[in-house]
Amino acid sequence: MDHSDSSFTIVTYNVHRLIGNDRHTSALRIAQVIEEHQPDIVALQELPGGRYRPEVGGTAQDLARELAELESAQGLSFMERERNGNVTFSRFPMRLVRAGGLHPETRRRSIVPRGALWVEIEMYGRRLQVINTHLGLTPPERSSQVKVLCGPEWLGDPECHHPVILCGDFNTLPSSSLHKKLKDALYDEQERLKLGHSERTFPSHYPVVRFDHLFVSPDLAVESLHIPRTTLTKVASDHLPLVVKLRLS
Repeated sequence: MDHSDSSFTIVTYNVHRLIGNDRHTSALRIAQVIEEHQPDIVALQELPGGRYRPEVGGTAQDLARELAELESAQGLSFMERERNGNVTFSRFPMRLVRAGGLHPETRRRSIVPRGALWVEIEMYGRRLQVINTHLGLTPPERSSQVKVLCGPEWLGDPECHHPVILCGDFNTLPSSSLHKKLKDALYDEQERLKLGHSERTFPSHYPVVRFDHLFVSPDLAVESLHIPRTTLTKVASDHLPLVVKLRLS
């Protein structure tokens, strides 16, 4: 894989606990979807099993083993995860910056805890900040979680410097007021992140809405975007993966 032009491919993908639309659980199918696109970074949501470090067993390790068996995916040797189901793989050296929930202490926790995973990836002599997240199902939850995400622990942290990628399952449409608030909040934080795609990702067998988004800072150029609709992606998860090729400028 030629990276001489400082380009790289990232996949963001809600893998639905590895449970497909046929109700079968398969780490192999998800690994095959990932391998097909030979990504350099993979940001996954809803991959449970990373509640303890070091992890013994669990779906994250199952998927890591399947990726290790597939030739073009073997380079995804760096992995970090957080307890609410967000996992990030990378071909480039990666360190964990922060993993935690998006629930302020003063607010009642949601039925399903949501979190974010922030890693720093060293590539092409640069340090790329990648935040992988999965927001809640109700507008009040998402509104609260976005406030935390844009606060001093995450995007508002001085260490969250450009280049930055924010990606994941936001459970909201680009036309929604919450999506506009998210962009406004990011602009207020001078992160200048922008939407990187315009296609539909959910539900995978007949996608009618777009919940999965990727935002980038201005020093990252979007070269291409692909949402694969194949026999495999339509059954492997209830979301389709979002595959984006970016270039550091």
